[in-house]
Amino acid sequence: MEENTAQAESQEIPPVDFISYLANLVETGRLYLEGIPNPETDEVVTNLPLVKHIIDTIEMLEQKTQGNLTAPEANFLSNTLYELRMGYVRAVNRYETAAQEEKSTEDIEEETPTENTEVPS
Repeated sequence: MEENTAQAESQEIPPVDFISYLANLVETGRLYLEGIPNPETDEVVTNLPLVKHIIDTIEMLEQKTQGNLTAPEANFLSNTLYELRMGYVRAVNRYETAAQEEKSTEDIEEETPTENTEVPS
């Protein structure tokens, strides 16, 4: 037990500051944009609603802290928020494109005559 306590103390977690808090939020958003493997199924899971929620949270922090941040904090917030928004937009576009392609494939398969269908001469 003493060994675990000593090991935990030697790996001290740095104190929370604004940038590290934002970095944690942004990293979580990036992970869910790229996908996280489900340990039970090995299926990669993306969660765009959660990413949108994280973006909304960072936007709220941006509004509530306006004028109260240091220059590095404000720059980090605006840059990472921009990157996360763009990643979200790209992911949504990929999803919509894939859905349209799937629908197009289904439409083509429905239009293709089967062997039993009579073709007019």
